[in-house]
Amino acid sequence: MLVFVFAKCLVMDFCGQILGNTFVMWCCDCLNGNLVLNKNLYNFYGDGRDYMAQIKTIDLKFKYGFPNFTKTANNIYLCGSQNLILSDIWAFWDYVIKKNGYEKDFMASLLEQAKNFYIAAEKSPVNSRPLLYYYSFLNFAKVMINLEKKYGKNVTYMHGVKERNNGRFVHSEITIEAIKNHIKNVSAELHRVLDSRTISTSLTLNLRELLSHCVGIHRTYCEIYNMKESFCKLMDIKLIKTGRIINLSAKVQCRPEQLTELVSIGYNVTQDENSFSWEESYRLRSNNITREGYYNFSQILRDKGIWYFIGNDGYTNYLSTNPGYRYSPEFIIYNTMFYLGSITRYHPYLFNDIFSDKEQWLMSEFLTTQPKQFLYLSTAKILSQNVLKAYAEF
Repeated sequence: MLVFVFAKCLVMDFCGQILGNTFVMWCCDCLNGNLVLNKNLYNFYGDGRDYMAQIKTIDLKFKYGFPNFTKTANNIYLCGSQNLILSDIWAFWDYVIKKNGYEKDFMASLLEQAKNFYIAAEKSPVNSRPLLYYYSFLNFAKVMINLEKKYGKNVTYMHGVKERNNGRFVHSEITIEAIKNHIKNVSAELHRVLDSRTISTSLTLNLRELLSHCVGIHRTYCEIYNMKESFCKLMDIKLIKTGRIINLSAKVQCRPEQLTELVSIGYNVTQDENSFSWEESYRLRSNNITREGYYNFSQILRDKGIWYFIGNDGYTNYLSTNPGYRYSPEFIIYNTMFYLGSITRYHPYLFNDIFSDKEQWLMSEFLTTQPKQFLYLSTAKILSQNVLKAYAEF
């Protein structure tokens, strides 16, 4: 049996301001003595205007590196915050340093060291690469830190990381030292400028667990450790604004059993027949969307956990069913390279003992694929812009 229900209500905007009266009529089914909403037939002002029709839905552009790289402000303004397509990342950074103007000689010397170590590493045997790549990353990190913090050349920079191999890679650990005022621990400083996270007390991490969220080698990682893949690919990502509400939606490529895992971690993932969807929303302070709105929403998404990988077709995003060690790709790659560089420098004779045959394959994949990821992803994050590589494959 159908029952029609009429109601007179006040209409308010999102700030609570009264806009007028509305008359609502619902069509309900009467089931077992209970009224069950069937369809909202009418919703209009007293003069007949449809209130919901007054709220516009707008497709938003993905600006300021949203959602992966958004910062509150540009460290340097380039190309109107549009995508940057680079064929020579070192020449690009030389331009950035000159345009920024801060301590140009000091910054240029750091960049030169980063470039030379990187090129030398690419030409070296696999077992010799880690230390060269790490020294490249260390100097490159100082460039990025000074682009934002402007500490200059008259402060003391330290690695700020210690490693313990404990005889086997699966037991190996690193300890990242806390942020300090009188000296600059590069690892913690880089984490602060790239991820807006402050390491206030020493942080100890297991290397094997840390690599579980390294997107570029995840399939290899799962193969050698006999684990199920935890990354779920996002497709058809859309960003819309309705009134003051921004909504991000995406299709999720996952298995049915992963749905419960994603929901338990805090993702708003739902199933519709054989497909899965993810949605998250953020309420703006006003009807206008500003850079602050993009940043605040991106922080919500990154806190929940969203990972990214740059390939030939641009960026691919993922959710993760793994609740542990949810650090950014740049953080993982930088600190893993420190660990590998320390083994190469201090214990090169232990390389075959620390790593099993399968783990040596994993390290080879890491050293072959992840250095370029670090360069491009960290550049995108410090500049708050998507950065793509032109005319070459990743």
